[in-house]
Amino acid sequence: MTNSHQQKLNKMNRRIRVLVQEVSMFQQAMRGMRTTLKVDELLKIAIQSIRKGMGFKRSGIFLVEPDGKHLRLALGINPQGKWEKGASRFPIHPRRGFNDQSDLIFGYKKYLLSNNVGGRYKEGLGDGSTIYNMALVPIYAGPGRPIGNLAVDNLNKYRHITKADVSFLFDYSTLLGLVIQSARNYENAVTLSVTDPMTGLGNRRSFEQTLEQEIKRSERYKKSFSLIIGDIDFFKKVNDTYGHDVGDKVIKHMAHILKTNVRNMDTVARIGGEEFAVLLPEIPAKNLTEVIERMLTKVRQSKAPLPVHPVPMLTMSLGVATYKSGAVTPAQLFKLADKSLYAAKRSGRNCCGPLSILTKK
Repeated sequence: MTNSHQQKLNKMNRRIRVLVQEVSMFQQAMRGMRTTLKVDELLKIAIQSIRKGMGFKRSGIFLVEPDGKHLRLALGINPQGKWEKGASRFPIHPRRGFNDQSDLIFGYKKYLLSNNVGGRYKEGLGDGSTIYNMALVPIYAGPGRPIGNLAVDNLNKYRHITKADVSFLFDYSTLLGLVIQSARNYENAVTLSVTDPMTGLGNRRSFEQTLEQEIKRSERYKKSFSLIIGDIDFFKKVNDTYGHDVGDKVIKHMAHILKTNVRNMDTVARIGGEEFAVLLPEIPAKNLTEVIERMLTKVRQSKAPLPVHPVPMLTMSLGVATYKSGAVTPAQLFKLADKSLYAAKRSGRNCCGPLSILTKK
């Protein structure tokens, strides 16, 4: 066999190996979508397949933030070989030449490839690590502007990156964009299914799930918790007098008050038209009085979004129940809290009904 034939054969064998790697990488990405639709997990699968399939030392996925003005590292590998996210953040701007990442997002550059030409990207990282070769390609999820950039480099290793590598990265980044968008759509759908669209709070479905989990946790660890149900007083009169647009503003107003006056570990949800629920883990009955009074006071003192002067005072009636022990259901707790709420309304509203403590052996 002549040298010329041998060279052609070697080139063909290298191309076959690359094609096999490419197919394997696409298969891994699709397999990942069948097993999970969580964005972080899919990004990890993508980065692992790029590193193993193409032999790059590192890879990172940068995604445009919701404000459209910054690009943040969604997931990548740090110089120590560990996973990292959010560590790098770049401003982006439609002005040409703002920075390399920005130029890719706004289409001024198709890709970026450096094999240490003139030492431009021979970057020392302060710990003895050096980036010798790097490539950057945009990530598209369809027509329009990219949703991010895909970066690869070789750390402390001089391995030439070819245009064939970049061509494949383009193909893979397109698949990656579609995978990310699918995962985002799924996560958004899940969020919408458990979120009240008007207030951004959880809805009744999500609250009942959280309540059920808290019952199991409290039963297991012998803890107490409390459930508060709140109802905006005379809300029908608000709607009838000022219209539903003002009524919606009142609901959002109450949601904000409740959300900003509880602990981070507490859960606030909108469970009906003008009805809210608050779950207070590890709050025993003896500590409830202070919590309830603070909540009622904040509502009374708030500036109601009503178009009259002086603005009538908005108030809320509350019902409360405390879990102490035993196997109970969310429905049983809701029933006791509802009973307390009705008692508050019969007493003239703008107050809290009597506490019921649920204990089962």
